[in-house]
Amino acid sequence: MIEETTTTEDNPVAETPAETTAETTVLGSTESDNQDWKSTLSDDLKNDPTLSNFKDVESLAKTVVHQQKVLGSRMPIPKTDEEKLEVYNKLGRPETADKYEVSIPNDYQSYIPEQNLNEFKNVAHKIGLNNEQVKALVDYQINTINYEMENQPAQIEASRIESEKTLKEEWGYNYDKNVSKAKRALQVYGDPEIMELMNTEAGNHPAVIKMFARLGEDVTEDMARNTQNNSLAVSPLDAQDEITSIYDDPEHAYHDPKHRDHAAAVERVRQLHEKVFPS
Repeated sequence: MIEETTTTEDNPVAETPAETTAETTVLGSTESDNQDWKSTLSDDLKNDPTLSNFKDVESLAKTVVHQQKVLGSRMPIPKTDEEKLEVYNKLGRPETADKYEVSIPNDYQSYIPEQNLNEFKNVAHKIGLNNEQVKALVDYQINTINYEMENQPAQIEASRIESEKTLKEEWGYNYDKNVSKAKRALQVYGDPEIMELMNTEAGNHPAVIKMFARLGEDVTEDMARNTQNNSLAVSPLDAQDEITSIYDDPEHAYHDPKHRDHAAAVERVRQLHEKVFPS
């Protein structure tokens, strides 16, 4: 009797798929947890490229926590006026404009009057500046004033040279004569404010010099000297015109001894006579 031999070919042993083997090894699952942690997510999240950067739940959690801390420390971009005010206050803006702690040194108060400073504070408060920003802007303005003061003599000298060049080209040989006329007119017609102005760049402007030269056409050296010795800021010609005007006006206080301004009018006429007829 022939015995039947069973071979593996007759009853092949089912091969265990590699993926099944990987799950049932002695040491447990050999699959990486990198895939397991996303298995419970929906397909749209599971396949999102962003999650490919995280190897496990812990790394994802750390990133989320860090981002929340960063976002919590940042101020959102303000969209409304109320939100803008809140941001300004957080950045150090004082409660009111008068709370800015800035002051102007005494030497600069004529350049930056208190009224101007207060107006600046109001604008600064409106646009949300803090005290450090306001102080920095005031310091900048003071530094600008310093620069202009330090360079003013050089600027005046430069304008004098340029004006002299322009007038010499226009007047030619009459330059010295016309400048003398302008000086005489300035002595006769220039009051203290005009004299002060002439010490600035305005005194070097060709148009100003030409104007005084035209006025000086009828001003003599004697008239100029008399004007210098008289406290009245008028020329003898103007003084004579004023005397005539007073004499021709019967209602002027000069003609009415009972008028409250009579004494002042009499003194004015006396000074005008001294201007016209100097002793």
